[in-house]
Amino acid sequence: MQAGTTNYVGCDTLLFTDSIFPIVSITAGNQRQQWLIDTALPCLWTDVRVLDNHIRIPLINATGDTLAESFGIMPPLHIGNGIFQDIGGGLLTGSLQIALQQKGVQGIIGANLMQHRTWHFDWENNRVIIAPSPEKFIGLPQTIVLPFNRTIYRSPKWQVQFNRFPYQLVMQLSTGFAGGILLDAEFTSNYKSFMYDNALQPMQLHYSVHGVTSGQGLVMDSLRMERLHTFDDLPVIHSQSRYGLLGLAFLRRYRFTIDWRQRIIWLHAPQCSSIKSQKLP
Repeated sequence: MQAGTTNYVGCDTLLFTDSIFPIVSITAGNQRQQWLIDTALPCLWTDVRVLDNHIRIPLINATGDTLAESFGIMPPLHIGNGIFQDIGGGLLTGSLQIALQQKGVQGIIGANLMQHRTWHFDWENNRVIIAPSPEKFIGLPQTIVLPFNRTIYRSPKWQVQFNRFPYQLVMQLSTGFAGGILLDAEFTSNYKSFMYDNALQPMQLHYSVHGVTSGQGLVMDSLRMERLHTFDDLPVIHSQSRYGLLGLAFLRRYRFTIDWRQRIIWLHAPQCSSIKSQKLP
């Protein structure tokens, strides 16, 4: 995936234009547009005319639908006061392109662009702060430190364990998925082994680029990430998806900071509550 370059000085604050998803206004080419920030995907765009040097590589979402069939170099993207250039991006296809355009979204700011900066999501104030480094955020009280690995598209991912069940799930961080914890098909097929007395309930979600709009949901006892931290009372969705996701119903509990250079995510408790996690030996 083309890494590109960035021309950015200091910090910048962008307000979200949507009450659920982190959608921001940017300038793509010469047009002012609304783009969704999704840490689980590469950059994607709806305009077939603007990608240079196409390479045919399919990108499949969680339910097996094709999100993009080709990738190329995107035109400069003006995000806040900064410019991102020579960034690789995919061309959104078919029904997804139409669905996003109906929501007024013309593109997706993905992890391969985000890796150039530090991103601080502040849900209480409905904003994201783009910074050159994480130093101004990592000293906040009640902070959890989570090292992460990356997918080929630079998306943060972890190995997680539910209720100490022996099977571990690889889960990607997604700011474009409205649910909390999305379990993949293999994990879902074994749900009776770890659901205990919790009852499954039908669940509907807001549309997302990952294709999952419904499933069977429950509240899980605990989630353990990379043998470092456990989290309690988690909203979980069973589905037939191709991969696991950690989405907004979990992330909106915290302010959080992502830095790709150190490969670390910091979760910060809101001022009005304590963080629900404990450090394990």
